[in-house]
Amino acid sequence: MKKTKSIVLLLLFIAQQSFAQTNASAKTIKALEAAETKMMTGITHHDPGYLKNDVAEDFFSINADGTTEDKVQMVADSIRGKFFSLFTYKMFDKKVRVYGNTGIITGRIQAFMKDAMAVEFLYTAVFVQQNGKWMYTGWHGTISKNSPKPPDITSN
Repeated sequence: MKKTKSIVLLLLFIAQQSFAQTNASAKTIKALEAAETKMMTGITHHDPGYLKNDVAEDFFSINADGTTEDKVQMVADSIRGKFFSLFTYKMFDKKVRVYGNTGIITGRIQAFMKDAMAVEFLYTAVFVQQNGKWMYTGWHGTISKNSPKPPDITSN
């Protein structure tokens, strides 16, 4: 029985490695980091050009406040967009991974209002390369256990 379990575990390990991250070039990582920077600016300023040209049609977000939205909802949500523009952001603990034409960036963000941290969250941003361009296609944010109580978007 132990031998069978060992073989199964070995096969699972080998299968996992076959889907593992490819060694991304420095150029690809730099392009993904630039796409993420552009995304943060585009989203936090609710930039119509960014939302139209750099967000994939199948975009989906699971937000740190427990809401979800697709691209149509995000474009229409000017209240959330204006709310985000009230803050400055510090991004850190980032890790960039590339799987073929998919880039996944994980990290932490602290949002500040007047030099006071308003909220900290962990995030996953997903980009897919389409026609040579990294398109923003997914987001998931989770409020950090060490975060202050975040401000309420609906109160503004």
